Amino acid sequence: TDKALELEPSNADAYRTSSVLLLAQGCYEEAVVNANRSVQLAPGSADVGELASFVLASSGYPEEALILIEKAMALNPNYPAVYFGILGNAYRLSGRIEEAIAAFKAYDARHPGFGLADLVIAYQENGQADEAKQTAQRLLAVRRNFTITSWLKTQFRRDTARLDADIAALRVAGLPMG
Repeated sequence: TDKALELEPSNADAYRTSSVLLLAQGCYEEAVVNANRSVQLAPGSADVGELASFVLASSGYPEEALILIEKAMALNPNYPAVYFGILGNAYRLSGRIEEAIAAFKAYDARHPGFGLADLVIAYQENGQADEAKQTAQRLLAVRRNFTITSWLKTQFRRDTARLDADIAALRVAGLPMG
């Protein structure tokens, strides 16, 4: 992506891709800078906003992420189901658990089986242990090989205490560590 940015410094997609690569490397602030730059360059792109929202929420800026994902959903009324997952994540990380639960339920309704691990965590955070356990059982029925260890490979969190709490919530609900 550095070469793409060198050749075309106004390429929103290159900044978007770079932000995700930086996120995966744990370079959170640089990822946020590139995500924000991608949005500045393509303010009317729902997909740019959606991915920037993911990067910002993972990097510790869930309120800003909410603004971006809500705008992305408005820009593309036929958005893919994954937008609900990103919305739910931003809500949850912002402490808006009821709204997170609604978003994760919508994600699962549109793409059955997706968002269930997040829903387990949100239910645990909301003191709904029975719903968390039922959702964990449903998750295991849909994804028989699910483990917390495999889930962890897909998680990007600057806030390691938040990630530890998420792991604890999944374990308490009965999901296997791996």
